[in-house]
Amino acid sequence: MTIFPRIRLAALIIMAALCIVAPAIAQVSVDMGTANLDWQQRFLGILPLVKPDPKDPVVVTVNGVPITATQINDYAKTEARLINATSTEESNAVFKDATENLISRQLLIDEAKRRKITIPDAQAAARANEFKLTGLSGEEVSGGTGGPDPQLLEAVRGSMMIEKMLDDDFRAAKVRPTDEQIKKYYEEHRDLFIKDPGEVRISHIAVKLPDNPTDAQREAARQKILKLYKQAQHTKDFAALAKANSEDTQTAPKGGDLGYFRPGQLPPVVEKQVFATPVGHLSQIIESNLGYSFIIVTERRGETYATLNEVKPKIAMVILDYNEDAVVKSLLKQLAKKAKIEFRKVG
Repeated sequence: MTIFPRIRLAALIIMAALCIVAPAIAQVSVDMGTANLDWQQRFLGILPLVKPDPKDPVVVTVNGVPITATQINDYAKTEARLINATSTEESNAVFKDATENLISRQLLIDEAKRRKITIPDAQAAARANEFKLTGLSGEEVSGGTGGPDPQLLEAVRGSMMIEKMLDDDFRAAKVRPTDEQIKKYYEEHRDLFIKDPGEVRISHIAVKLPDNPTDAQREAARQKILKLYKQAQHTKDFAALAKANSEDTQTAPKGGDLGYFRPGQLPPVVEKQVFATPVGHLSQIIESNLGYSFIIVTERRGETYATLNEVKPKIAMVILDYNEDAVVKSLLKQLAKKAKIEFRKVG
């Protein structure tokens, strides 16, 4: 696998092919996948470079082109590293996503061929020569002499065809954001551009646990905090609810008020929630060895924001990426309707 060298893609890596057969994969929809990757990473960034093996089971064919279990497995391993997948749930989702992405990549290549988009050999070879081979541990591997590997050359050519085709579609769709769109995004998402979060004032409601609580005591406390949380979601007087029900004897008389805090003054798990919560909104329920609690942000002060000019390039890139992904997603849905996609059982 490889990360394709485009302006918004930093790495240039070719992952060694893995000789692990993927488990049986059920039929999937052709879409943009579920992982947080853009179209460039999905269809230009990770290239199927597994060497052909007649023993490698075919999972799916796209307009007659086979996609094998090892190709899917290899793609999935690279994608897992890109998104830093660690849990079993994330790893399982990556295999499904890899299948969708390889299907979509082939659909895009087929459409580029239908439109008679070509890439001269010299251009494909020049791009292929930009890559460096690395092993699974990141060590550099000699690529040999005599020009790029033929399989790499064709994979790179396919990516360049996709890129050229989609650039044409992007121009037609006018994906580049206007100044008005950038300004609107800034005004609607100002909380994303805080330079200094200042201070937050918070109140809480707590339900305590005794020392060495039994399962029954823990469950009773959990049920109580859930009930109070639901009440807090609908009450207009959080302070009264805290006074009547919070088991924190120091803050309950003050309506649960804990005062003002700056970054670094709260436990990390609490701080992350508090500074991401708008004024008047509740945090999630927080569990500790002392019990359960939840917080309401009652006030903010002293925060400063980046100016529009400071963040304009970043906003433009966000909107551009969103618009491009929308164009690609729409095209893939159209192509999938006309394509012949056949899944096979893998024993």
